[in-house]
Amino acid sequence: MTDSNQQGKAKAPKIPIKEFIGTRQSTLFQSLKQPQFTGELTFQSAKGEKWTFYFYMGRIIFATGGRHTVRRWIRNVSRFAPALITQISTLDDEVVNQPSFRQFWEYELLCYWLKKEEVTRQQLNSIIRASVVEILFDITQRMEVVFQLDATQPLSTQLVFLDPEQVIAEAWQIWQSWQNAKLADRYPDQCPIIKLADKLQERVSPKAFQMMVKLFNGKNTLRDLSLQLNQDLTRMTRSMLPYIQLGLIDLIDVPDLPCPIKFKD
Repeated sequence: MTDSNQQGKAKAPKIPIKEFIGTRQSTLFQSLKQPQFTGELTFQSAKGEKWTFYFYMGRIIFATGGRHTVRRWIRNVSRFAPALITQISTLDDEVVNQPSFRQFWEYELLCYWLKKEEVTRQQLNSIIRASVVEILFDITQRMEVVFQLDATQPLSTQLVFLDPEQVIAEAWQIWQSWQNAKLADRYPDQCPIIKLADKLQERVSPKAFQMMVKLFNGKNTLRDLSLQLNQDLTRMTRSMLPYIQLGLIDLIDVPDLPCPIKFKD
């Protein structure tokens, strides 16, 4: 997990995989389940995006990385334990400035909340599972990746134990729906914005147009909007496709949000 944990340890070689789809993902993750692998499995795309899965005895206990690490964490905590988001600003400085928090705040904060009995294990399972499924979807969409194994010490606390087969199957099902909706070249982490407001206004009801103006502001990704509107991601994005194809709405890349924890220098 940290540089200090990995000093003096030679990592396994980086191995490229083309068309890293559901069956190949299952084969790789199954090969780690049988020997009860403990450590890190890292993927990297051609664009330099990097994702890391943390394993304990062949099970996934956490995953992070990609374009929107902070957005994903905030979105899934908001989805399954919304009361926790408001508590971030009141965290004790002595807690958040511990070395473990600086190195791995996403996971350590979940551990802290569990210890304080502010979140249940079931909620944590849902938060981490949803995050892992999102990451697997993103890796699947990239198609070609390089992976690397690093047998390290496990994370200090194991919050959940996810069966790789189950989360891979869930992510693959979402990806197939995304493909079938002719959205394969669109990214859920992109933000819709209105390009031609006058022409869009001619094609939708006044109520729909006002909602689009409010939501399609370049700040909400498709995944963010799916949560805000409580709508299926694929179905929601598919409904936008005619306006995207007409050039009335565009999907743009946006940066990640800043870390919600303020560390002292």
